[in-house]
Amino acid sequence: MDHLRKIVIIGAGGLGREVLATLRACNAARKEWDVLGFLDSDSKLAGSKVGGVPVLGGDDWCHRDKDGSVHYVCAIGNPKVRSRVVEKLSGTRGKFATIVHPEVRVPESVEIGAGTVVMAGTRFTTDSKIGSHVVVYLNCSITHDVSIGDFCMIAPGCNLAGACCLEMGVELGTGVSVLPLRRIGAWAVIGAGSVVNEDIPANSTAVGVPCRVIRQKK
Repeated sequence: MDHLRKIVIIGAGGLGREVLATLRACNAARKEWDVLGFLDSDSKLAGSKVGGVPVLGGDDWCHRDKDGSVHYVCAIGNPKVRSRVVEKLSGTRGKFATIVHPEVRVPESVEIGAGTVVMAGTRFTTDSKIGSHVVVYLNCSITHDVSIGDFCMIAPGCNLAGACCLEMGVELGTGVSVLPLRRIGAWAVIGAGSVVNEDIPANSTAVGVPCRVIRQKK
């Protein structure tokens, strides 16, 4: 096991278990990761096992990694909570891992940032940029020149058409389609099944076919 890279999953909920399954798929294709366990803020989980691996404790566990040999991946669904946890841990010596399911083909022209997870069935075409700490769920399509900001959450079955842009922290519900050249502002939430055919402002919630803003924070 010494040749494997050590990794800890932050968040022991449903997304954490899905990230664990993705890491196991990676290891089935090529032995790469030694999954040490989960970190979770729920103190009741400490000492238990989730998916057969231990819950090591809370976020403070990271400070025990004195030599920076451990990689981390933040498996918290809510983009704002994920960003706060990552910011808290950015002062530690650990590194954030990029996890891509082995079935996913990533062209050389596609950039994927640190801490991002890409699950099975997702397809890229060319010249797209995915930021850091993004979650791309199952069976998404990401086409040419798409830009996805840090901390976005892309739910299963989303389709991102050419040169659309998701700014930081955008959350797309299941089955959202974003049409070419559309821009979704930072921290916006798009409801499941929506079709985004116009730009969506930051800090808003939008739903429908076509997608319309129903709520916006000042």
